[in-house]
Amino acid sequence: MKKLIIVALTFSTSCLFAQEQDTITSKDSLSFEKIVQWDANPVESQGQTGTCWSFSTSSFLESEIIRTKKEAHNLSEIFVARQVYIRKAENFVGRHGKAQFGEGSLGHDLFNAIDKYGIVPTEVFDGLQLDSEKHDHTELANILEAFLKAIIQNKGKKLTPVWMDAYSALLDVYLGNFPKEFDYQGKTYTPKSFAASLGIDKENYITICSYTHYPFYSKFILDIPDNWDNGFFYNVQLKELVTTTKKALNDGYTIEWDADVSNEGFNSKKGLAIVPLEDEDPNFITDEEEMEVTQKNRQENFENYTVTDDHLMHIVGLAKGVNGQEYFIVKNSGGDEKGMDDFKGHILVSEAYFKMNTISIMLHKDAVGNSLKKKLDL
Repeated sequence: MKKLIIVALTFSTSCLFAQEQDTITSKDSLSFEKIVQWDANPVESQGQTGTCWSFSTSSFLESEIIRTKKEAHNLSEIFVARQVYIRKAENFVGRHGKAQFGEGSLGHDLFNAIDKYGIVPTEVFDGLQLDSEKHDHTELANILEAFLKAIIQNKGKKLTPVWMDAYSALLDVYLGNFPKEFDYQGKTYTPKSFAASLGIDKENYITICSYTHYPFYSKFILDIPDNWDNGFFYNVQLKELVTTTKKALNDGYTIEWDADVSNEGFNSKKGLAIVPLEDEDPNFITDEEEMEVTQKNRQENFENYTVTDDHLMHIVGLAKGVNGQEYFIVKNSGGDEKGMDDFKGHILVSEAYFKMNTISIMLHKDAVGNSLKKKLDL
């Protein structure tokens, strides 16, 4: 018998920095037992923007700072997005408009931006103008792209030397002027010195994927639209992608996750993501098995555009369902209105959904097992 997903969570295991949850009961519902859930800042909304990459990776980095320094900071996602808008413009103009431009990016872009520009707390720069409570870059993104195209297609066929000044001014108008120096928690910082105080080293983080069109255990540039900055990915077998993710979570690490969220079975409103059997309504779930996911059908879905680079999120823990399956606890950036009761803003992602729809994961290289480290020459 099919059951409507009105999901209840039963949490029992607590971890360092994890918040304990009371037992929640509801008739005609599935239940989940928390295995681990590591500390993360409260769920935020990316609003009407394509900056999920910044929200998810900032959340991931905030959890890394808690893990390594035992400090909590709310990092400004829009400060990073603003600097990446600069980098993307340089890339777009430098390639004469023959490059990806838009709001989308990947997790490594946040680390590259922090390395070059630094970072600031949200209370110092929130990127909200006109007394708005939520981010909306719809108009800004359209204007930025139109501006760059006009610069590239100018009739004089000569690039004006002040185009970046004008472009940066647009960002200041829509997002606000960010401070070159600021006071925070009793100290004075620049964006670069604040980043240094957090102990951030981008060399400690790697991105892992699983595809058959490149050799396993190789390092390569994945050809997806948002990899405009040519970031490198390590390629592993699907079973190793899953075991590495679970090992990291069990060992106290969280993970940045790039995935497709537009396929059947992903329901942010109900807070659950599964791979339904072909004859199952994806809006419902039973205790039956999900579709079997293999390296082969996963690759086919990637190559035929069924699985694309849709959305980046933050994996913060593991839970177990009544059917014995393990689910990844994933922090989303759509605000805390959607999802399961008492677990708003998160998605429980089945292992099958993770296998089928993962583009890549980013994690600290120390979270990778020794055997795989050796194969990847880390």
